[in-house]
Amino acid sequence: MKNSEAFPEPRELWRIFELICQTPHPSGHEKLLAKKLIAFAQSHALKVSKDAFGNLRFDRPASPGFEERKQIILQGHLDMVPQAKAGVSFDFILESIPTEIQGSYLHSSAGTTLGADNGIGVAAALALLTNESFCSGPLAAVFTLSEEVGLNGAMAIDPELLKGDYLLNLDSEDEGELFIGCAGGSRLEANLPIETEPTPPGMAGAILEITNLAGGHSGCNISDRRGNAVIFLGLALQAAKSLRVASMQGGSLDNAIPREATAAVALDPRDRESVIARLNELKKQLCTQYRLPKEFTITLTNTTLPARVFREDFQHKIVQAIATCPDGVLEYDPRFDVPGVSTNLAAVLEQNGILIFRSSQRGLSDDKRRKATELIVGFFESIGAKTCVDNEYPGWTPSINSELLRIACTLYSELFGSSPQVKVIHAGLECGIFAGKRPGLEMISFGPTILDPHSPSERVDIDSVERFYSFLGALISAL
Repeated sequence: MKNSEAFPEPRELWRIFELICQTPHPSGHEKLLAKKLIAFAQSHALKVSKDAFGNLRFDRPASPGFEERKQIILQGHLDMVPQAKAGVSFDFILESIPTEIQGSYLHSSAGTTLGADNGIGVAAALALLTNESFCSGPLAAVFTLSEEVGLNGAMAIDPELLKGDYLLNLDSEDEGELFIGCAGGSRLEANLPIETEPTPPGMAGAILEITNLAGGHSGCNISDRRGNAVIFLGLALQAAKSLRVASMQGGSLDNAIPREATAAVALDPRDRESVIARLNELKKQLCTQYRLPKEFTITLTNTTLPARVFREDFQHKIVQAIATCPDGVLEYDPRFDVPGVSTNLAAVLEQNGILIFRSSQRGLSDDKRRKATELIVGFFESIGAKTCVDNEYPGWTPSINSELLRIACTLYSELFGSSPQVKVIHAGLECGIFAGKRPGLEMISFGPTILDPHSPSERVDIDSVERFYSFLGALISAL
């Protein structure tokens, strides 16, 4: 970590976060990090428990005189979202995340996600558990796996790992906000066999590219009007109807808003100038309708002519589908002033002659979220695609009268001179699943300020980490 001497306290938190950054840990590849953290915990005499899925629990006994205090669990997840800027070659399975400070923020210097989501929460929990001068009742840390790809670790967790009175989820990203509820979610895939024909004579090859959108978290950022590169690709192909598509791809993860999308195309060279003019006009329209980065581009560049292209009727159907697929906020929840139901067209790609669409839906109401999924299922089945919902998880119903929330709000006001905002988040938190596995477990979620999670622009506010850590320690003492 560059300029580590510039970090304020808590230095132990930052040292642990550096260990996390040095250890590759994208979703599905957390075993090495888990092994290192187990060794770290054992070196500090913490009791280590592990369930069949690989979720971890580290326990520290109560400090002398604190034996009768209630059991508190600090909870986070080990995996990170692997996203890199267009043109950046980075192997998240083998390479560590290099970090650097810019102003008051820490970010990746490799043009990738940082992993502050949820590495900072994990580091904070371990820093407190291993702080010999910190007095508390029985204290535990629970770390799950594969949270970012469907809350898989939480779904599989052994309820014994959740034994306790209070659970503090450290996976939120807005300082000064206490979360007491979250959206549930589902993941949908639609498959459609590709129909092609020989490329007409006299055509030239080109690549149509949508690049440099902001992307971001498909829950937290879904209402920010950042634009969706897959949708934009469909709109570009509608605007330039003479382009013949040979292949297309865009987006990657269901919990990230697509930043880039491309299509290999063929066109009559005589149409090139008029096509570019229509694409430029579309770009101007999109810039007035969305909040787009100044670097946003729609480009058409020469390349090898493809031997085959989509059949015209098939192309028309596909382009119409991705241009008009429901995307974004479907309904707002006036109780908490957040999106109530949303859908994200997360990716389009080709595998073995099949065109694959991936999307995800979120909802504070599980019933409304299921209806949103049914809407998208119907949309893709109407064009002949086969659909499959391969992951669902419940929301977390808010409890505004909990004792834990009352204590946390009072303490925050005393420490910082202002009241925290009590919120519900339009994203998945493991608390919704834990509530079903351990009824009666009181929970809240909070964290430091992390901007643009799930995108290569992810960065964490260094000063907010210090305040977050101070509040966490004070809340444990108060409880």
